[in-house]
Amino acid sequence: MFFYISKILKVFLQPLTWVVLLFVLAYLVQNKKWRRGFFIAALSVLLLFTNKPLLQWSQYMTTRHYSHQKLPKQYYNVAIVMGGFSDGFDTATMQPVFIDDRGTRLWEAIRLYESGVAEKIMISGDATISKSHDGRSTDQYFKTYLSDFGLHSDDLIFEQYARNTRENATYSIAVLDSLGYTPEQCIVITSATHLKRSLACFDAEGWQVDGYATNIYPKPHPKAYQFLPQWKPLTDWKELINEWVGGVIYKIVGY
Repeated sequence: MFFYISKILKVFLQPLTWVVLLFVLAYLVQNKKWRRGFFIAALSVLLLFTNKPLLQWSQYMTTRHYSHQKLPKQYYNVAIVMGGFSDGFDTATMQPVFIDDRGTRLWEAIRLYESGVAEKIMISGDATISKSHDGRSTDQYFKTYLSDFGLHSDDLIFEQYARNTRENATYSIAVLDSLGYTPEQCIVITSATHLKRSLACFDAEGWQVDGYATNIYPKPHPKAYQFLPQWKPLTDWKELINEWVGGVIYKIVGY
C-alpha cells in the first residue's frame, strides 16, 4: 500500500502538476475574484519554478556537505548501489535506459571495484534486474553488459524485489546477512540528494553502514540571462522535492 501511495504522491509533488491544476481551477471557477487568484498563483508558480538559478542553488544547498567527501575506509567487501538509476534494460540496444544522471551511481561503484576499494557490487532493486510478477527479468542481459566493463559475474550480487528506498535497505540486508556480510564491510552508493534517506533506512534496520554520494551539485555562478524562465527546471524540480518530502514522510513513519 505504501508503495502505491508514494507513486501517486510523486505525481502531485511536481511543480508542473501544480501549475496545470491552478490553471484548470482558474478556468473552472465562476467567481471572478477566485479565478483571478488562481490565475495569478499559476503564473507565480510557473515563474518561480522555471528559474534555473533557484533550482541550482537549492540543489547545491541540499548536497553541499558532500562536496569534499572522502571514503571512510580504503576497502569494502560490498558496494551497495541503490536502485532507481534506470528505467530498465533495452534488449534492442543492449544498454540500460538511465534516468537523467543517476547512472553515476553505477559508474562510481564500478570505479571503486576497478580500483580495488570494493570487492563486490550489489545492485538493489533497479529496473535493470528487477523481477516482474511472472518472474521475468533482464538481469542476465545486464550481467553481460557489466562484464564488458571487467566485472566478473561472481562479484555481482542482485537484490531483485525492492520497489522503494525502505525496501532497498530491508531486502539488501536480508541478502547480505544470508551471505555472511556485516554492516562494517559494506558501503552504500547513491545520489547525494538520496543518500541521507538511504542511510536512515539502513540504520532503522540496525545496519550502520558507510555512504558515498554521487551527483553532487557545485555552487552555482549564474549568468544574467539564466534568470529568464526556462522549461527544463520546471521538470527537474521533481527529484529534489521528492527527496525533501520523502525524508519527512520516512521520518514520521519511523524509517
